[in-house]
Amino acid sequence: MPAPSMFRDLGTKQVTIVHLEGSEDEVRIEAEALIQAKSGFFDIATPIYEGDIVEFSDPRGGTDRKQASEVHVNDFGPEDMRHTKVVWGAAPAVRVAPVRRLSIEHLHSEVAQVASDLFADGHHSQAVAEAFKSLEVRLRRMTGADKSGVALVGEALGGPVPKINLATSSGRSGVDEREGYLAIFRGVVQAVRNPKAHELATDEDPWVALEYLGMASLLHRRLDGGQRNDCSGTE
Repeated sequence: MPAPSMFRDLGTKQVTIVHLEGSEDEVRIEAEALIQAKSGFFDIATPIYEGDIVEFSDPRGGTDRKQASEVHVNDFGPEDMRHTKVVWGAAPAVRVAPVRRLSIEHLHSEVAQVASDLFADGHHSQAVAEAFKSLEVRLRRMTGADKSGVALVGEALGGPVPKINLATSSGRSGVDEREGYLAIFRGVVQAVRNPKAHELATDEDPWVALEYLGMASLLHRRLDGGQRNDCSGTE
C-alpha cells in the first residue's frame, strides 16, 4: 500500500503493521510510510488503528517497533494530500508464548494414540471417552491389576504405600499430594463410566473436548513421574 506522493518524495520505507499482536486473530499488513521520530504518515486507506504495532528497519541495524498511540485520518483537501498521521507510543516488549495454539499433537502420546483420529474426524465426545479410558488401561498395565473403575484406582493409588506413588514431596505434604491425586483419578474414572459421560463434550464443541483431552494428558504425564512399589505391571 503506497504512501501519498508528497511523502514518497521525502523518502518512505516499507513497514509492517501488526494488528492484535500475539492473539489468534493477529494480522500483518505490508505498507509504505514516511517514518519520523514521533510520528508516521500513511496512505489514507491504510488499515492502521490505535494500538497497532508498526515494525520497520532501523538504520542502525535490526528492526524498530512503534505503537500507534494516536491515529488521525486527514480526509480533506487535494487527493494527493489526504493521509493518515500516526503518533508513536512505545511498543510493548515482544512476548512469544511457548505454545501459541494447543493442538492434540502436543498432548501425551497415550492420549494422541487413542483420540487423535477420532478428534480429527469430529467425534469429539468419543475422543474424550477413549482418552479417559486410556488412564484405566495404563493403570492396569502399570500394576498388573485386573480391576476397573474406582476399585482399580484405589488399588493402584490408594493406601499408605500405594503401588504407584504420585507424590513429589515427603511427610504430610506427600500424603496430601497422594490423596489429592487419588481423588482426581477417582473423579475422572467415575465421570467416564457414568452413563452420561458422552455429555462431557459434544461433537459440536471441539475446544471443550480439547480441554478434557488436556486433562487426560496431564494425568498421563503425572503417571510418567510416578514411583512404582512392588508392581507386577509391564511399564
